[in-house]
Amino acid sequence: MKSRGLFLFGFIFIFLGASVHADEYYGSRHLTAQQIERVKAVKDLLEGIDKDPLWKTVRELEKTRDPEINLQMKEAMAKAYTDIVHEINVQGQKKKEWLYSMVCLNMAYLQFGGSQGKYGSTTELNRLIRQKLKEYLPPNALKQPGFVYSLE
Repeated sequence: MKSRGLFLFGFIFIFLGASVHADEYYGSRHLTAQQIERVKAVKDLLEGIDKDPLWKTVRELEKTRDPEINLQMKEAMAKAYTDIVHEINVQGQKKKEWLYSMVCLNMAYLQFGGSQGKYGSTTELNRLIRQKLKEYLPPNALKQPGFVYSLE
């Protein structure tokens, strides 16, 4: 359990570090009205889990290298999370927050090229999460430049 916490801390540290310097490398792009509506829909699905205000989420997306891909990832994560909450009847705020953190970790796993096979994983929950993420990501998302990151 401690190693998961360290992994999550490391992932968040890397993500925040990249976000802080994103303006230097990528500039700022404005989301369209349609994209902002999609962000609102994501936030509605994650009510009680995503506590950031809309403006902050929009601003973070605008700072990314490819706001559309990042929005698609947020949509896939929100939909996968919502499906799983309903399918396995997740109850309680702590359990829902934990589940969403697992969805985020699995998205990161996919972004770093993990699970190139069908849904390789050590747990049934991870397999379910990855299956849902792949279901909701656009076709060929795992092959799009800007989605998969290499550590090489």
